[in-house]
Amino acid sequence: MGQGLIVLAGTMLAYLYGGLIAAGAAMFGGLVAVANGGLLMWRMRSAGPGEYGSAQRVLWRVYRTGLERFALAGALLALGMVLFEQDRSAVVAGLVLGQLAWLVVAPASGFKGPASFKD
Repeated sequence: MGQGLIVLAGTMLAYLYGGLIAAGAAMFGGLVAVANGGLLMWRMRSAGPGEYGSAQRVLWRVYRTGLERFALAGALLALGMVLFEQDRSAVVAGLVLGQLAWLVVAPASGFKGPASFKD
């Protein structure tokens, strides 16, 4: 929630300084970061305490999630670079802002990793 609000504020700033195209590009980049964080949260919530099993299985899930996030971000960024050809820097700026927002908002909200999902 907080990450989305920060991305929205960044989009408004991009609109003030660069117009509608820059705002759209910044919003797209920010949404890439939100989708990336959403995929991580979904993977963490789907892993129940009984699913961990062996260390190899846990490590495989970590690698798989990392590859999925990398592929998602790469594909969405490539799409953003094509859609917003004139303002690619705003796409990257939105992504950076969204990722920084995740780094600030997650610890501030009490997020402690998988341990915070226990009932």
